[in-house]
Amino acid sequence: MADAAFDAVIIGGGNKALFLAMYLSKYGGMSVGIFERRHEIGGCLATEETAAPGFRGNTHANIILPWYFAPLYRDFPGFWEYGGQIDQYTVSDGSIFRKSQNCLAIYSEKHDPNQERTAREIARFSDRDAEKWLKLWKMWQTDEMMRVQYDMLYNPAEYRMAPEIFNRQIALYPLLVEAGFEPDGLVLTASHLRAAKDSWESPAMQYAVVRFALSGAYDVNDPGVGATTMGIAATLPTMYIARGGTHQMAHAAHQILVQNGCRFFTHAEVNNVIIENGVATGIRLSDGSEVRARKLVVSTLNPQQLCFDLIGREHLDRKLIRRVEQLENAFGCLMWYSFAIHEAPKYQAAAFNPDINETFWLGLAEDADPLHVSRECYYARMGRFPPLEDYCPTVWCHSLVDPAYAPPGKHVAQNEQLGPPASLHSEAEWLEIKKQYAEDLMTIWQKHAPNMTWDNVIGVDTNSPYDNLRMKNLAPNGSIGVLDRIAYQVEGNRPTPELANHRTPIKGLYATGAAWHLGANCGATESYNCYKIIAKDMGLGKPWEEKGKEDPDSLIAEQRRLVNRLQDSAKKK
Repeated sequence: MADAAFDAVIIGGGNKALFLAMYLSKYGGMSVGIFERRHEIGGCLATEETAAPGFRGNTHANIILPWYFAPLYRDFPGFWEYGGQIDQYTVSDGSIFRKSQNCLAIYSEKHDPNQERTAREIARFSDRDAEKWLKLWKMWQTDEMMRVQYDMLYNPAEYRMAPEIFNRQIALYPLLVEAGFEPDGLVLTASHLRAAKDSWESPAMQYAVVRFALSGAYDVNDPGVGATTMGIAATLPTMYIARGGTHQMAHAAHQILVQNGCRFFTHAEVNNVIIENGVATGIRLSDGSEVRARKLVVSTLNPQQLCFDLIGREHLDRKLIRRVEQLENAFGCLMWYSFAIHEAPKYQAAAFNPDINETFWLGLAEDADPLHVSRECYYARMGRFPPLEDYCPTVWCHSLVDPAYAPPGKHVAQNEQLGPPASLHSEAEWLEIKKQYAEDLMTIWQKHAPNMTWDNVIGVDTNSPYDNLRMKNLAPNGSIGVLDRIAYQVEGNRPTPELANHRTPIKGLYATGAAWHLGANCGATESYNCYKIIAKDMGLGKPWEEKGKEDPDSLIAEQRRLVNRLQDSAKKK
């Protein structure tokens, strides 16, 4: 190992590392070495046999949105064939309200391209909301809207200040007003809860929007995020799953990287970056061996690990040290259980709409009051579970649409719900917490689906924030977001203004990962944006400048091709 050398050395083998390496090797023409502490690459692109043999569950990343891999589909044509494939349920998002025994179903864009079916379901709660929903969906599909969306997703912070991006935002404004989503002063300063109540008449719609904001690792009570609440609503029909499990995405990236000559080193924990005269020249592993980096080093760890472990405080100014020390990461800690079951859940609310039985992101609530979600966030901030009446679990059953997840005739179901930060409890305490949560969850689940008893359960995997510490960059609290999504830790402030453009104070050392924009997703945004900065600094190949591949229009076209492909497959069936 002492004699190993690469043009680019990447610390960490998670999804951000893999996608960035794809660009560095193909478009940067670099030799790349990836060094991963764990036994497996892919990071939170993880699918395991967990609850019982033959039953597969995604242990971290689960939701895939159609824009997550648009650059990869465009720039690496084999990505889909190698395993980067996605699909949808009949119903993308749903909410069941136990007391009224009704439910709200948001149909997937695969099965309801114009969202007219969804509008009819919304009209059962509010005609005005149904009309507004169709306006939102029509506006969301326009070139003007999609350009603004891709501008904000697939550009690093310094690029997003460009005049042409600002001009495209101005062009969108009349469409927002026409659709009834004018971003006025109230909306811009509102919380997701307040913005949802401002936009939607029915509590059912309010609940659906606010519950999905929570799944985006937002505290729905935090102010200053209301402009994104509209986008959260429009995202509800667009939730996809990975065929065969999210780890298939890592397999697809691995196939491409092997062909490009990338080398992988597992069980290879990096102690620090080697810095000579203010320049990153390589890495030192925990066994003392060193690896030389001829051109650059990239960290995909969290900002604390980057600054205090890999770099060292002696190389940083006091302002940056203080800001990194103050980063908040105690929200978005999840109880994430997998259940091997004999039969899929059968919900009483199916009497209201039978399709609710085949819903991806299904929220279980006592009633349609969005304050249930709000109160759950308040309790989470105190490190506690809420009373059972304020539990807001989301459940899904991927084996309904993909038989690869479970043995024939059987099913696997999973759930997501806020839990306390890992650091608040000892290992012994967590063992008791996990047992109790399983009982509480089943108590609630059975009220909605009477067949969800322990007799229906073959096995269960109790994944908690404490267990999430298997991923070292999620320490110390096991938060899926790595950093909390609050106004001073998103967009150009993520993780800090000094680090937001993926450069570090050390020349030749770059950084990316879930603590950078956009964060808390398994897509390619952080990798693509980091490569844009590296390509700018080092004069590397820029696929987004090639004829016919210009951003953002080529990415929009790629997303539309993907969605059309899946809609065509639904028509054939």
